[in-house]
Amino acid sequence: MLVCEKNISVSHIANGATRLQPVVLGIGQAAGMAAALCSEQKCQPRELPVRSLQLALLQDTNAPAAVIPLFNLLPEHPNWQHWQQYYLNHPEAYPISGNCPIEIDLPAGKTPTVPSTVQHHPPESGFQPVRGTFQKQEEQTYLIQVQTPTFLEGQCLSLVTLDPQVNEQLSAITSHQAIAVDGRLNLAGNWLLVHDIQLCSQ
Repeated sequence: MLVCEKNISVSHIANGATRLQPVVLGIGQAAGMAAALCSEQKCQPRELPVRSLQLALLQDTNAPAAVIPLFNLLPEHPNWQHWQQYYLNHPEAYPISGNCPIEIDLPAGKTPTVPSTVQHHPPESGFQPVRGTFQKQEEQTYLIQVQTPTFLEGQCLSLVTLDPQVNEQLSAITSHQAIAVDGRLNLAGNWLLVHDIQLCSQ
């Protein structure tokens, strides 16, 4: 029997993380992949090599699953697979920050075939431009006190992102800096999913 979802055996401390939906999804995906591999290889779960499960999750064509946390690379980046497997093979080299080099070191004379940065996708319809004052409450907790548009004036919105580059920008901005952001507004949650940031003169 393979256990998945939230009914895994963990301490009350670990449960604070393993009960979260992204982790629950990952546990379910790993359990499903393990079951499929065991069926293919006609073996019991205890006989399944962990590395074969890890590689199968990484190389899943429909939904590649991160085995190693990389905060500055998304799975669609062309070098994501390389760094996932590199840190699986060299766990001692994993950076404490969770940020890996974007490019792969190439032999002398060889030209990189991938870009050094991830290009932003064009904004989708429904994106809201917002201008205001940036506030950094603590690490990874960012707010904007809105000046425009007028229907949001005076409100404080949380700034969130799924883009590593935007996250780096947010972490580098100092409090009380005037900024203009473009993102998807969620009034129910009182947050803005940031797509683009520009610093403004005070």
